[in-house]
Amino acid sequence: MDQVSANERLWRAGAYVDVYATRSLAPVEVMILVRYREALSGRVVEVGCGAGRVLGYLVDLGGEVCGIDLSPDMVAYCRRTYPAADVRVGDAAALGDVIPGPFDAIVAANNLVDVFDDGRRRAVLAEFGRLLAPDGVLIFSSHNLADLRRVTRERPQARSGLQRIGDILLGHSLRELISAARRLPARIRNRRRLAPLQQTTDDYAIVNDETFDYGLLHYYIGRDAQERQLRAAGLELIECLDPDGGPVPGGRDGAGPWLHYVARRLQD
Repeated sequence: MDQVSANERLWRAGAYVDVYATRSLAPVEVMILVRYREALSGRVVEVGCGAGRVLGYLVDLGGEVCGIDLSPDMVAYCRRTYPAADVRVGDAAALGDVIPGPFDAIVAANNLVDVFDDGRRRAVLAEFGRLLAPDGVLIFSSHNLADLRRVTRERPQARSGLQRIGDILLGHSLRELISAARRLPARIRNRRRLAPLQQTTDDYAIVNDETFDYGLLHYYIGRDAQERQLRAAGLELIECLDPDGGPVPGGRDGAGPWLHYVARRLQD
C-alpha cells in the first residue's frame, strides 16, 4: 500500500459527509473569495469539493460552477444541496478527463493536493496549470512544514505513563473519554499500518498525522519550496497567505498549520 491508495480508501468510503457539510470559512478563504471574485464568477471547478463547504459560496457568485470528488456520497449530497453546480465523481489526478477545461479558476481547498505523494502531487499541479484559461487562477491550500517543525521542537519532553494518563483525563468530560477509548483500537491499527510510510526531506514531509484517528497520510511543504514546485509546473505564485489572510513573502515561514496559495500560468 502507498500513500495515495491508503488515502483514497478512506475518502471513497464517504464516512465523513456530516463533518464537511458546513458553510464555515476561514478568514483567508473569505478574503480570497472577495479578492478573486471576477475569476471565481467565471467557469470554476472545485477539486475535492466534499460536502460543498466552499462550493456553495462559488455557486452564490453566479458563475458556471463544477465540482469533483472521489466519494459518491459527497457528490450525491452536493447535487441535492447545490443543484446549480455540475458535480461529478472523479479523481483529482484526472480532472481533465472528468470535466474538460479551460477554467477561469481551479479551487482545491482543505489541503486537497496533500493527499498525493510527491511525484503525483507535482503532476496534479502541472495538470491544473494546463487546464487554466490564460488569465485563470489556481487557488489551493497546503500543510505548512515550517509549522510542523515548530510544533515538534516545542513538544514537551516524554512524560511517564501516569503523567500522560493524567494529561488525558484533565479537562475532558466522561462522554469525551468514552469516545476516545472506543476510538483507541482504530487509532492504534491505523498508526501501525501507515506510520512506516512516513518520510522527511529538506523540502517536504509525508506525515501520518492525527486526522481521522491517524487514518491519512498528508504532504507538508514550506512556502519557498512550494513556490519552486509551482514554477517547475509552469505556474507563477501570485501570493501566499496565512490562515488569517496575512501575506507570507518569500523567505518567511508563515504562521499556522496550513497556508493558502494563489498562482497563474507562467506568461510566455
